[in-house]
Amino acid sequence: MANQPYTISQRILVLGAGELGLAIISALRAHPSRPDVAVLLRPDSSSTNSIPNDIDIIPGNLSDPVEALADILRPFEIVISASGFAGGPGSQLHIARAALHAGIEWYFPWQFGVDYDVIGRGSSQPLFDEQLSVRELLRAQDKVKWTIVSTGLFTSFLFEPAFGVVDLDSDSSATTGRRRATVTALGDWKNRVTVTPARDIGRLVAHIALDPVSTTNADGVDERTGVLHIASDTLTFDRLAELLEKRGWEVTRKLASVAALQAKLEAEPDDVGLRYQLVWARNRGVAWEVESSWNGRRGIPMEDLETWLASSRLR
Repeated sequence: MANQPYTISQRILVLGAGELGLAIISALRAHPSRPDVAVLLRPDSSSTNSIPNDIDIIPGNLSDPVEALADILRPFEIVISASGFAGGPGSQLHIARAALHAGIEWYFPWQFGVDYDVIGRGSSQPLFDEQLSVRELLRAQDKVKWTIVSTGLFTSFLFEPAFGVVDLDSDSSATTGRRRATVTALGDWKNRVTVTPARDIGRLVAHIALDPVSTTNADGVDERTGVLHIASDTLTFDRLAELLEKRGWEVTRKLASVAALQAKLEAEPDDVGLRYQLVWARNRGVAWEVESSWNGRRGIPMEDLETWLASSRLR
C-alpha cells in the first residue's frame, strides 16, 4: 500500500481518547498519507496528557447542543467517534445528528462492537436499541457518507472482570507457584465470540478511511461504506479455556445458561454486566467468520487471541 499515490491530506477529527481513540489516533499518525488529525476532548479531560504533540486538541463537549457540536465538526472531512457509551442514553443519536447537521463528508459512528441489526430491538441491553436508531438515521439520508465497523468484542474486554467470562486469580502464582483462572461460558461452551484488539481496529479504520484503493463493487457501491464486519479471531468459549491452559493456566470451567442469567437479571435489574452477558449467551449477532470478514477477504493480517495471549499481556 505504501507505493500507491495518496490524495490531498484529509482533516480528521477523532471524538474521545480512550483505549480505542488512542489506537485510532496512533494508526492515523502512522499512515503514509499523513492526514491532519485532531481529537475532541472535554477541557477538563485527563486524557490530554496522552495525546501526542502533533495532534491538535479541540476543546468541546459531546453533550453541547446539536448546532454547537456541528460547528466543531464542520471543518473536518472525516469524523470518527470513539466516545463509547460513557455519555449515557441518547448520546449516540445526539452525535450522529450533529454530524449530519454539520454536513461532513464521512462519519464513523461509535458502533465498534456487535451486529445490532442481527440482535434487533428489545435485547437485554437497552443501549443497543439506540444504536439501531443511529443506523436508521444514517440510512435515511444520502448527504453524509458513513461507515459502521462491527468489531465484535474488544479483545481486552474479554478479560475484564466486569464481563464475567475470565477470572484470573492474581494471587495464585505468588502463593502456590501455579496460575489459576476460571472461564465461564455464556450460554453454551460451543457459543462463539468474535474479538478484535484496539490496535487492529485502529489499523483497519485508518486503512478504510485513507488507503487509495479501488473500492467500488459491481453495483457501483463503495465497499468502504455501510456496515463492515472485521475480526481478528472468532472462537468458542471452550477454545478460550484451551488457549489459557496452553499458556500454563489451571482453568476451572463454569457454565452460565441463558435461563440462569435471566433469573439473575430479574433479581438484579441494574446489573449492567448481566445485561451484556445475556447478549453473548443468546449467541446472536456476536460472532462471524474471520475468513468472510472485511479484513479476511482482503488478506489483511490480524492478531488472533493465541498471539495476543503470547504477547505477555496476562501474567
